[in-house]
Amino acid sequence: MRQFNCVTIEYFKEQELLFWKIKDTGMPNFCLDGLWEFQEFAIWVKEYFSHPDRPLKFIVSASEHDGIYNMGGDLPFFLENIKTKNVENLTTYAHLCIDAIYNIYTSFGLPVISVALVEGNAYGGGFECALAHDFIITEEKIQFCLPENKFNLFPGMGAYSLLYRKLNTIDVDAIIKSGRIYKARYLQSLGLIEELAEKGTALVSLHLFIKRITENFNFEYHHIQCKKSVFPLEKEELLKVTDLWVEACMKINTFDLRKMEILINAQSRKAKVEI
Repeated sequence: MRQFNCVTIEYFKEQELLFWKIKDTGMPNFCLDGLWEFQEFAIWVKEYFSHPDRPLKFIVSASEHDGIYNMGGDLPFFLENIKTKNVENLTTYAHLCIDAIYNIYTSFGLPVISVALVEGNAYGGGFECALAHDFIITEEKIQFCLPENKFNLFPGMGAYSLLYRKLNTIDVDAIIKSGRIYKARYLQSLGLIEELAEKGTALVSLHLFIKRITENFNFEYHHIQCKKSVFPLEKEELLKVTDLWVEACMKINTFDLRKMEILINAQSRKAKVEI
């Protein structure tokens, strides 16, 4: 099986399950190199599991980072390219994010169900990544947040398209505008999270969930496809929103950039504690 620098892969043929994890390679965010490699990973997944000898029903994502699923966008990269007005770099990054999100949302073009196993906090793009899956399973103490409003930006890599298809507009506006940290239990009450687990038991919950879904897979898979047909999401919509995000990046002021720097420092301290 192929090896990648940014993700680890495990395949459980008996359960028809592919498990991929974001590697612990430093700051737990989506860096440019990782996004480029994810394109290769997505192509490999579709090709490798299109073979009849490699049955697949579930693709599960997780993270090797202790206490963190993902912190989202590469804020130092954003800061540098906003300061230098490098629209091309930001656009390249944003479009790679959309490629990744859409590959997850479409289950890599395979007839499978996707699950985000969130055993650590998910912020910004990390939250968006989890939302792109068909189901989210997480520990009850895990936190989720879209913090972009704190520095006068908005989440540009899927949050709008995904949340407005899952929730009512009042709840979505609150989540996006407030920049608040939300506990998993609250998000479950809104319907965003499928199952909660006690600390250290998320993997057990995942396997019980997969066993249960497998018994009724034909219905569950096609039920998801029907919902996606009724509320279709095309890649062009995601790209349009992320292009607006790039445009907005060029308009934030020095004070906003200072707030981004403060968040970068806070993330660095948090990563050192939790990694």
